[in-house]
Amino acid sequence: MKYYRGGLAALFLILALAGCEGTKSRAVEGSVIGGLLGATAGGIIGQQHHYGGQGAAIGAAAGIVTGAIVGAQIEKKSATSSPGNSAAGNPQQMTLAQIVDYTKQGVNENVIIDRIRMTNSRFSLKPEEITYLQSQGVSQRVIASMQGL
Repeated sequence: MKYYRGGLAALFLILALAGCEGTKSRAVEGSVIGGLLGATAGGIIGQQHHYGGQGAAIGAAAGIVTGAIVGAQIEKKSATSSPGNSAAGNPQQMTLAQIVDYTKQGVNENVIIDRIRMTNSRFSLKPEEITYLQSQGVSQRVIASMQGL
């Protein structure tokens, strides 16, 4: 009976942590997944030594902490790797600043367009961004290429 109480306590802790966060983040996801995996592994290992509930509780606690740390690192990495208009999953994505820099350096518009195509860069330009690009001297052909036209 005491083994089940330990398992129930671990499950309650996991559910409480999952319900406390109003906005979903990678740290919360990681703690929930880690807690579930840790409780399962701890319960199985503990059961072999007749301490299933305690093993589940210890495994859940370790899984929650580890999962939260890993999730926070994943969230931190994804936040720093997506500047401006970069498309997720395209590490070669060009930025507006790069387009403007090329233009100011006098790089031919055909070269800029080729670079946009070669890097498979995708842009969802807002009207104010188009105005900014035009004010920086970016040609209409380059802007059209950025828009996929």
